Parts: sequence; structure tokens; C-alpha cells
Amino acid sequence: MSYIPPHKRHSKDPVRPSPFPESLVTKLKKNNDFKSSFAKSKVITYSRDSISKWLIVSSNGIEDEVPPSVKLVPVSSDSSECSRYGETSLVLINTSLHKAEESEEEEKSRWMLVAEKVENDILFAYEQAKKGMEDYHLSDNGKLRLVARFGKLIFYRRQAGHVTEYSQENMNMIFSTDVPTYFIQNIKSKAISSHEFCIGVEKEVYVVQISHNTRPYAEMNPLRHLVVDVSCIDKNLDMRLMVAGKRKIMNLTEKETHNIQGLLDSVTVDSKEGLKWLLGKPSSLNGYKILEVCHVRATTYKNRTLRLRVREADRFNERFRTREVERGVTLILQDINTKLQEQNIERDCVLKKLRDALGTIWDFLHCDASLTS
Repeated sequence: MSYIPPHKRHSKDPVRPSPFPESLVTKLKKNNDFKSSFAKSKVITYSRDSISKWLIVSSNGIEDEVPPSVKLVPVSSDSSECSRYGETSLVLINTSLHKAEESEEEEKSRWMLVAEKVENDILFAYEQAKKGMEDYHLSDNGKLRLVARFGKLIFYRRQAGHVTEYSQENMNMIFSTDVPTYFIQNIKSKAISSHEFCIGVEKEVYVVQISHNTRPYAEMNPLRHLVVDVSCIDKNLDMRLMVAGKRKIMNLTEKETHNIQGLLDSVTVDSKEGLKWLLGKPSSLNGYKILEVCHVRATTYKNRTLRLRVREADRFNERFRTREVERGVTLILQDINTKLQEQNIERDCVLKKLRDALGTIWDFLHCDASLTS
């Protein structure tokens, strides 16, 4: 999708939307250092050669332009997206009532063309990530994963109506990984059994984010090498493909460990309110401060080629004094990850496995639920 400057656009068809600018659809970041972006309290870090893409997929396949029937409409007023991102949050909706008569398999086969569209990007991202880990001596400390996440692309700073102009100046986009309870229920009742998933591990943990005035992070968020956001305009949910590697700082000193433990020793677990500090005990000590407490319940399912993680997180942010519950579904493409770690990668094999995985993702997208009013 190429960007057409305003003075070169034809005005014969005022309803027809202009193409997305290249800067929004594909961004190859070439910086001399890692870049970070901030979403509230989260630090999102991209590698210096990271790739970001935005694809639009309809029942006709991958779209080169936004169809005229697609509008930006407000999210439901009682949705988590509305409370999290504000009342001006918008989502793409296809308003066309006409749909060509075709079999589900024909529509599914066009969806799987996404594999050809992203194959080279995935291979490049893995190649650059492995090289980067060697350069930064992270080979034993950074695990690469290709995952698919379900959610909704949220737009803001635009008015509802026909999608007529797009630019970085007047539009921002966030991928919300919070999915409706209905979607998770359908995943458990339909998709898990049909794709022969069996239950693997169930976990319930508390994750405490701590900062120090001289050392902000003891654990860094995953380093992103590839992000492909896919707007599924004929579905109620969207999809994100991502290659990322988690990095940890393991060299805490004995004194640091002792001070952190001292801060956590005054914590009790309340069945209703989560973690609580004993009366009179501070949530900061010796320069360390609690930033966020997250109660996580997660169940992992697995089959021969995939890992499915269903997660519910009850998060309380100490700095902003806010609380939110988020439900997420992540599909870990385990078999493809293994192939991409091999010395001599067989491209045909990777492409076939990617198409198979997209077939599973397609089935999952049929278990969707609407975010709009």
C-alpha cells in the first residue's frame, strides 16, 4: 500500500478511501540502539531492525486499500477498551450487508495467503534476532518465540464515519489483547477439542513489579523483532503475529536480593483483595518501590504443534491507583519456533507449517464476540 499525497489524489469518487501511508503499514526501524515506546506504565521495546506491518484482510483476501464500506465506529460504552482508552476509542467495522456466496473453505484459503505475505519477514526477524543475541551475549538468556494473539485494533483521535484520510498526525493505533469472556468460553468448548488440545499446566501466581531509584527494572519486557497486526474486517476480533525474545537481568547482588525480600516479607494474600501490606508496613523500602501487583490465573493447553495459553490478569497499579481485569488468549507456534531455530532452515517446511497454523487461527476467529455497541 503506497501513500498518495493529497495534491495528487483524484476527487472523482469522494467516498473511496485513500490508501494507508507506507509509514503506517510497514515500518522498518533502522536505529543505532534499541527503541522503546510507553503505553501507560508499560515499556514496549523494539530491536533496532524490527519490522512492523499492518494488514487488512476481508473475505476477499488481503486488501490493498480500505474498502469503502469500512467505517470507524466507537467501541461499546461498557467495554474495557472504552474505560481503558477513552470514549473516543474507535474500531474498524465493515458495514456492507452484501457477501458473496462461497464456501467457508474458499474464504479460509484466501485468509491463509497471509502466510506468503509474512514468511520473509518472519525469517528475517529470526535471523536478525539470533544475530543480535550473539552480539549482546544473550543466547542463553533470551528465548525467541513466534506467537499469535487475539484482540482488537483500537484507533483514536479520529471521528466516526467513512475512512477517507489516514495519516500519522491524526491517528494512533493500539492492539488491545483483552478479549470477551464469550470468546474464551467458545475456545474452551469448541476449538480446544476440535484441534486435539489437551490440558498442560495450570498456574496461579502474583507478579510484583518493583523499581529502584537507581535501577528502574529488574526484569525487562520482551524485545520485539516483528509485529504484524491483521485487521480482520469481516470478523469481530483481530490478530497479531509477533516474534519476540524475553530478556532478564539475572545479576542481582546479595544486598539487592535481601532488600527486595524485605519489602515482600510484609505482604499477605487476601482472597478478595489480592496482595496486601501489613498495617504500618510501607510499599517502598531502601529505595525500592512497588509499581504494580498482578494476580494471574493461566492455563496452558498443547497439541503436537501448538501451545495455547488462556490467561486472566487482575492488575493493580500503585502509581496510578487503578485496577483492571484483562483476559487474553495466546497461541504459541511451537513447531515453527523449533524449525526456525535450526541451522539450515527449510523455507518450504516453514511456509507449510505457517499455513497450517493460520488455519487454526482462522477457526479461533470464528469464536469471536463483538466489541461494538
